[in-house]
Amino acid sequence: MSGECDFSTLIEEFVEDAGSHLDAVEGFLLELERRAPQGCDGELVTLILGHLHTLKGNSGMMGLTPLQQYVHRLEEVMKETGGGSLTPGPALFGALYGGVNALRSALFRFAQAPDAGFDFAAEEAALEELRAAPGQAAEPRPSRPAPQGEFGYITQKSSTLKVNFEKLDELLNLMGELVIQRTALATLEKRLREKVSDRELLAAFNETSQLIGKSTDDLRQSIMKVRMLPVKSVFQRFQRLVRDLSLAHGKEVRLQLEGEDTELDKTVLDEIGEPLLHLIRNAVDHGLESPSERRAGGKDTRGTLTLRARHESNHIVISVSDDGRGMDPEEIRKKAVARGVLEPEAARGMSDAEILQLVFLPGFSTRSEVTETSGRGIGLDVVKKIVSSLNGIIEIDSSRGRGTTFTMMLPLTLAIITALMVEVAGDTYAVPLSGVLESVQVGGAECHDTGNGEVIMLRDRVLPLYRLDRFFGRKGAEQREQEYVVVVASGDKKGGLVVDRLVGQQEIVIKGLDDYLGELPGISGGTVLGDGRVSLIVDIPSILGR
Repeated sequence: MSGECDFSTLIEEFVEDAGSHLDAVEGFLLELERRAPQGCDGELVTLILGHLHTLKGNSGMMGLTPLQQYVHRLEEVMKETGGGSLTPGPALFGALYGGVNALRSALFRFAQAPDAGFDFAAEEAALEELRAAPGQAAEPRPSRPAPQGEFGYITQKSSTLKVNFEKLDELLNLMGELVIQRTALATLEKRLREKVSDRELLAAFNETSQLIGKSTDDLRQSIMKVRMLPVKSVFQRFQRLVRDLSLAHGKEVRLQLEGEDTELDKTVLDEIGEPLLHLIRNAVDHGLESPSERRAGGKDTRGTLTLRARHESNHIVISVSDDGRGMDPEEIRKKAVARGVLEPEAARGMSDAEILQLVFLPGFSTRSEVTETSGRGIGLDVVKKIVSSLNGIIEIDSSRGRGTTFTMMLPLTLAIITALMVEVAGDTYAVPLSGVLESVQVGGAECHDTGNGEVIMLRDRVLPLYRLDRFFGRKGAEQREQEYVVVVASGDKKGGLVVDRLVGQQEIVIKGLDDYLGELPGISGGTVLGDGRVSLIVDIPSILGR
């Protein structure tokens, strides 16, 4: 999709939301009218103004200028009422109720025919007449009836049910318990096969277990679908930001949105706004050139900034791409050496891909001057921290003169995840699969101690090793002829977790640790296994950060 806003898909949601605001306004008007003999209740006026202001803003966002302007007129009348300029009498309430009816009627027609237009001439005339003679107790004008009858909106049916997200969280927690019990049932079935010889009984037990498993999976997927929202709700917030930034920097920028209907869990959706904000600001300020620079380079004077989202296995992949000047690894290398971030010898030994990852360091910036939006070295380190906290991975692909792409790979949900179960010193640990790149078996002789820790060479790249038994203070086996290494990544860091045995993949329910335990290095939570044992969930960012 191009950068032009297409709100056609939001009409139903807008009309539904606008109706709820009008219901609230009408309820507060009724209470205000009831209290009118005692004077104007300022608190009720404030509540009415809040709903009208939201409705006005939403109307403007949808591009419905006549609707926005009429709601603004109602706002002005309510402000004058709260300020004492207008007396809350029959004429005032008649005009306000008429305005609510007119809005309901207009919304009904808009839902049926979005191109029909709006006409509030009669209602605006009534408001102006009221404001022109505030002290006169005029008779209220008759309200315009809705197409289905004056009170037809009362019997209208809604296809939307608003539910507090905490209730969905509670439902998902119960679902998690069911997943645990399903795993326990599978474990029990294995034990029964070893001790019970009645094949008919075992077959019936197996069939029931499979049906429960299928129903559990269907229920889990249904609950997850309820929690899933399209990234469109976040992506479209950046239309205005890009416009304002392009004007502020004297650049021409076209924002393209792709994969807007890609869905992910609301908990993840709420977290991605800030990383995208920083990446887009950097793209407009750092990445895209001015029209004159682009013209001199043989490019279109209008730069293109693309936001993409897609599903990939159990992850969502979100990328921010620009067709600007790209990043120069040599420039970053020189800045890192000049600022003492790297020793010259170490800088020369790093690949271009590793050098690009330096932009995620706190306080690191390639800009010599500070602008309103960048140059302070603040932003990309925040992006990395948030992505790492979500057990995600972020990568950079840049080509000088052609542009830069930041790619975030995030888990679809943070509640029930797929984990790689590993055995360490006799205990089972869960490694979130979202951070696992691969698992390999290497010879013990291939593990080299550098004095600062162990490393292996994996496809001509040095990979640091972390022995989980030592990390968690457990007594493990001595170095073996063959070692199991789980290659993991978090943000810009990669490493290998040395474990005793790979158990296999399993869906697990994340259980938070009690606050009194404090921060446990290397542990992000726990889960209950099928046999009732507790398995700790490995915190990949915490381990790689050490």
